[in-house]
Amino acid sequence: MPLSVRNDSHLAEDCRDDNCPRFGCRMWREGYRAGFAAGYATGYAAGEAAGFAAGYAAGAASTSG
Repeated sequence: MPLSVRNDSHLAEDCRDDNCPRFGCRMWREGYRAGFAAGYATGYAAGEAAGFAAGYAAGAASTSG
């Protein structure tokens, strides 16, 4: 029987401490932030292109007539 029991229930995805020194937590935060930034940039570019196309079409339609 062990003398002490370790509590390994500290999951990186549940850690809310921005200064947590655990390697897993640091890597989780870094990956999450990088993924969020990449996804945001991709979504913004797609939305901007769609919005520009729709706006351009609407503008062209309003001038011909």
